[in-house]
Amino acid sequence: MVTLKEVAQKAGVSPSTASAALRDMDIVKPDTAKRVQDAAQKLNYRTNLSARALRSGHSGIFTLIIPDLDNDYYSKLANSLASELFVKDRKLIIQLSKYNKRKELEQLSQLTSSMCDGVFICSTKNTGKDISEAVHGHPVIMFDDMSGESDEYFDSIETPSQTGMYTAISHLVECGRKHIGVVGCFDQPQRRPSLGRTLRQNRYNFALEAIRSYGLRDEDALIEADWTIESGRKTAHDIVRRGLTFDAFCCMNDELALGVIRGLLECGVDVPQDVAVTGFDGINAGTYSTPTLTTIAVDFTGMAQTSINMMEMQIARDCERPHDVMPRRVIVGYQLLTRESTMGRITRGDRTPRRADAGSARAPGPGAASPGREESV
Repeated sequence: MVTLKEVAQKAGVSPSTASAALRDMDIVKPDTAKRVQDAAQKLNYRTNLSARALRSGHSGIFTLIIPDLDNDYYSKLANSLASELFVKDRKLIIQLSKYNKRKELEQLSQLTSSMCDGVFICSTKNTGKDISEAVHGHPVIMFDDMSGESDEYFDSIETPSQTGMYTAISHLVECGRKHIGVVGCFDQPQRRPSLGRTLRQNRYNFALEAIRSYGLRDEDALIEADWTIESGRKTAHDIVRRGLTFDAFCCMNDELALGVIRGLLECGVDVPQDVAVTGFDGINAGTYSTPTLTTIAVDFTGMAQTSINMMEMQIARDCERPHDVMPRRVIVGYQLLTRESTMGRITRGDRTPRRADAGSARAPGPGAASPGREESV
């Protein structure tokens, strides 16, 4: 096996310089770094991760636990996180919990310091307290942690549910829509509410608040549906069969919105001429659907970068008991992407999307942020 010392000798540098060059550190001059990298390639050198871990105490490997990869939101998050870690010469291992509470805790309990330096997790079942009891001191960053205050143990990156939903409703009102349905709610009671259902409830409550702030009717605004394409399609069919009264649908995520659009078109309802539709997340599929999807696009790159920075801070302070430090909540940024599902197609002679009732008043702000929450830049 080729050693780092042999690479350094061939490149004519010290082992420490060779190590820094292979890790793309800025302290190495570009021509020196290229010489080292060329030498490593000629010698077929491969980094010995085990040796690195023994020397530094860190493996450079991280674990991401997500429910599945079928959902485009989780896929995009995983890709963004892996890409940002790749830039830092670090690796990401992805494990799927399949929405199974016990499986998720089992995956956490099996992690060792030699396997990874820290854990990123999207949990729809376990609270921060549950995770802390299973993870054996590993640094943890959670995404959309819906734990109650007494169960908050770790730093969390959160999607902009409140401001995002206000922005989506405001856009629909500015487009002249008067009867807006909020799709993605549930009405079946549950003995023990899950964290995923808490996120869902928060998001549609914020949408409902925005509708009320405009003085629009809200008594029948909440529409039950799972956050999947097929559920959206079936829900659209059900609504049309009962008699369509809505002129807009604000959907809780993009997959649901794409299903609603498909279902409406199958029923002969034109989008957006008859009904406008918005989504939430900003997954790639919405860019290529027909019509293209207006959505609240979450800053996945910012989410990945912020979570890595927070993870690095935890590792730097060697925090063996993260619950002794007050958890931080960072809300990532977003962008309203206005597309054909609310604005219609732009013809050659019309470069500006048509907007009905352009003089509509904007929705009031969603109010002050809750204590301890931060907004990422």
